[in-house]
Amino acid sequence: MSKKTIGIVGGGQLCLMLGQALHESKMDYDLVALDPTEHCPAYPVLKKQILGDFRDEKKLRELASYSDIITFEIELADSDTLSTFEKEGKPLHPSSTVLRTVQDKLTQSEFLKKHHIPLPDSLPVSSEQDIAEAIEKLGLPLMIKSRKDSYDGRGNFVIRSKEDISKAISLFSGQIMAQQFITFDLEVSVMCAKGINGEIVTFPVAENIHGVDYHILHKSIVPARIDEEMKAKARKIAIDAVSALDGVGIFGVELLVAGKHIFVNEIAPRVHNTGHYSIEGCDTSQFLCHLQAVTGVTLSTPSLVVDSVVMHNIIGTTEGPYKILYGEKVINKTVEIETGAYVHHYGKLLSKEKRKLGHLTVLAQAGETQEELIERAQQLFDKITIQ
Repeated sequence: MSKKTIGIVGGGQLCLMLGQALHESKMDYDLVALDPTEHCPAYPVLKKQILGDFRDEKKLRELASYSDIITFEIELADSDTLSTFEKEGKPLHPSSTVLRTVQDKLTQSEFLKKHHIPLPDSLPVSSEQDIAEAIEKLGLPLMIKSRKDSYDGRGNFVIRSKEDISKAISLFSGQIMAQQFITFDLEVSVMCAKGINGEIVTFPVAENIHGVDYHILHKSIVPARIDEEMKAKARKIAIDAVSALDGVGIFGVELLVAGKHIFVNEIAPRVHNTGHYSIEGCDTSQFLCHLQAVTGVTLSTPSLVVDSVVMHNIIGTTEGPYKILYGEKVINKTVEIETGAYVHHYGKLLSKEKRKLGHLTVLAQAGETQEELIERAQQLFDKITIQ
């Protein structure tokens, strides 16, 4: 009997790590992915790559023809086309309804508000007058966001005075929204998975630090440096949000901590950068957990295998061919560079400014405090260069 196949919209690094988790778990499935980049990062772990755009109905149908189950690693797929596959009896996890809800950040916000999930207030805006009125209602500073097709902080602009209104309008071409600006103490996230039978598990709460001059994740510290009461609150909010969405699979729930308050920032209906630490840092990775969820396997309850973990993103600074080096050693795949320290190379063909090329994960050693781990992880990260 031939293996069943999981079809994935997107063949980037997240798909690569899903494939690696699938191989290591010995689950009896193959992977097929749709991606516009020839020899995409996931190519080595795929049975087949379909070359094409995420919104191309013909290519999506080709993906469906090879697939017993469909999921995605990027939210850019055409939810209307995917919904037709569900009507034809093809399992899609998370569902097209969930995808449609989260694809539009205003729709996502309004949906979560209806389900009493704490998050910043938001309003649709389309003109300078709308933004001026939003400032009157929501105050300054004011966050302006693209409603669709943006991630890693792209499509965000903070208005700090009324003089910024014209600039804000000029920066955006698609639909936008205004969002209440939350002065937060730190950002955290919870990877939260829901199985076909309704069971829900959460991963440890991660503290996330972003770049100073860009919003790409710089590093994650796990567990987050907040007290146990706040960790429990973050997990509950994540569970409530995922329960409201009622989708199967893993979700990255990004949260803002402000004093004793926690607000949902955004939700990603997929494996997520802030969960990469779980590959070596937990007894079940976010990637395996997602595969368990979409294939109907009982979810493992993840926990840390050490007291703490730090993950650093390796981000491109120039455009063109590149090498990732640790000292003088060239890294071409996942390598344990020191005991309990791992560099992942995503296999992207070209470096670009602010493109994620890999990550470093460092596990705490026996007796090492979290602050000592953070310092040691930084020292290891400083030895990594891109040439």
